[in-house]
Amino acid sequence: MRLKASYTVEAAVIISVSFLLFGAAVGISYQVFTESVNYVQTSDDFDAVKTFRIKEGVVSLYKALTDD
Repeated sequence: MRLKASYTVEAAVIISVSFLLFGAAVGISYQVFTESVNYVQTSDDFDAVKTFRIKEGVVSLYKALTDD
């Protein structure tokens, strides 16, 4: 015997799974954020000016290679 499923039951399952996926994504994002903040705080050799200059050099190199 096959029972008919109502849209309410199906929607409840879909919403529950969606909430679980959203919660997992938020949890993973928070974990990555805290680890990156801890890395910057504990790293003594982190130099923002040097990193910015390297980034600008890479961007200018990319633009020089891609411009016609």
